[in-house]
Amino acid sequence: MRRSFAAFLCAVVLSAGLLPAQSTARAGRVRGVVIDSLLGGPLAGATVRIAPLDRSAMTDSAGRFVIDGVKAGEWPIAFRHPALDSLGIRELGANVRVFAGATAVITLATASFEGARNRFCAGTPDSVSETLAFGTVRAADGGRVRVDVSVSWVSTNGAGERPHPGTVRTVSDGEGQSWTACGIPWGAWIHAAMRDSARIASALIQLGPRGIAAQDLMLSSGVTDLRGIVRDRDGRPLMGAFVAVTGTSIAAVTDRTGGFLLPGTPNGTVTLDVRAAGYRPWIGVHSALSGTVSVVVSAMTEKPADRARGSDYLRLLERSDRPGLALLAGPALAADSSSLDLLLPIGTCRWWLDGRPVEPAFWAAQPRRTWQALELYANGADAPPEYRSSGCPVALLWTDAADW
Repeated sequence: MRRSFAAFLCAVVLSAGLLPAQSTARAGRVRGVVIDSLLGGPLAGATVRIAPLDRSAMTDSAGRFVIDGVKAGEWPIAFRHPALDSLGIRELGANVRVFAGATAVITLATASFEGARNRFCAGTPDSVSETLAFGTVRAADGGRVRVDVSVSWVSTNGAGERPHPGTVRTVSDGEGQSWTACGIPWGAWIHAAMRDSARIASALIQLGPRGIAAQDLMLSSGVTDLRGIVRDRDGRPLMGAFVAVTGTSIAAVTDRTGGFLLPGTPNGTVTLDVRAAGYRPWIGVHSALSGTVSVVVSAMTEKPADRARGSDYLRLLERSDRPGLALLAGPALAADSSSLDLLLPIGTCRWWLDGRPVEPAFWAAQPRRTWQALELYANGADAPPEYRSSGCPVALLWTDAADW
C-alpha cells in the first residue's frame, strides 16, 4: 500500500512539472554576434541558421542574434547576407556546442579585407591592392548575361598622378555574373557599366572610407517612367531641383511638391544626378524597377556637430590598444605645442583627416584647437585595413570640425 501511494505521488509531481523528467533533455539556446570584418563593425540583417535543426534568426542593428529551442549537441551554425552573396561568399560559419538547458555564446565573422583581396585579386598585377570593388550582374528579363562589366574610374585625390589601370574580372554565376575590380585609386569615383545589343546597366559609385565599394547591376529590358521626390534633411520638398539620368539626355526639374518624372528611363540600374541651389550634389544608383525614388539632399553648410569626431570614432572601433599604434588624444593633444616633426614618424607618406585621404599641407593646416586624436603607425602595415600602407608610416588626424 505504501509503495502504491509513493508511486502515485511521484506521478502527480512529475505531471505538475515539479520534478525534472529524466527522459527528456531540456533545449538550449545559442546567443551571439556577427561581425563584418570587411567594414569593421556589426553585420545587421544577416540570417543565422542551424540547418540540421531548421532553426534560424536574423541579426539586429548591433549584429546580435538569439536562437532558442536548440537540442543538446554539436551543430554547424552559418550565416549569410545579401552583400556577401554579391561577393560569392555564402554560408560562412562554425560549429557550436550546446548543452541541455544552457546558453552557448558564439561570435561569427566574415572574411577579412585581406582574405577577400587574396580571393579576388590574387594572380593579378594588383594582388596587393588596398581597395576592392565588387558586385553581381543580372538581367531584368531573366535572360542570360553574356557580356563583361566595364569599369573605369576618375581619381579625386588631387595628387595629379595618373590613375593605375587596375584589374577587372567577371566570372559567370549561373545566368548572371559577378564582377570585381582591384587596384582602384583611393578616393576615386567608379563607373561600372555593361551593354549588349539591347540592354544597358550603369552605376557611378565611390569607394568608401575603407576602400571598399559594392554595387549590383541590373540589365534593362525596356524603359519606364521613373518618378521621385526631392526633400531636404528636414523633410521639406524642394522645388526647382535638376534631376538627370547620367549618361543620357533624360532630365527633369522638380515641381512645388518636390516631385519629378523621368519618362523613358531604362528599367535597369541607372545613376541619378540631383542638383539644387544651396545644396550639395546628390549622386545615387537606382534600379528603375524598384519604384519611386526618394532623394534627401544636404545643405552646403553643415553644423559642426554633424562632422566626424575623432574621439567618438576611436571609442566606436575600440582600437586604442591596437599593436603598432601610437595614440595621442584628449585636450592635451590640442594644447600641445610640439612641432609636427617631433610627433610624426620619419617618412610618413599617407595622411588621413577625419577618415579622408588628404595632402600633407592641408592635413597640417588644421588648427590645433580642433584636434581630438592622432593615430600614428610607424609601420603602415599595422594600420587598420582601410588606412593601411605597406611601404611607409601612416598618420590619421581626427578633429572636431575639419575645414573642408
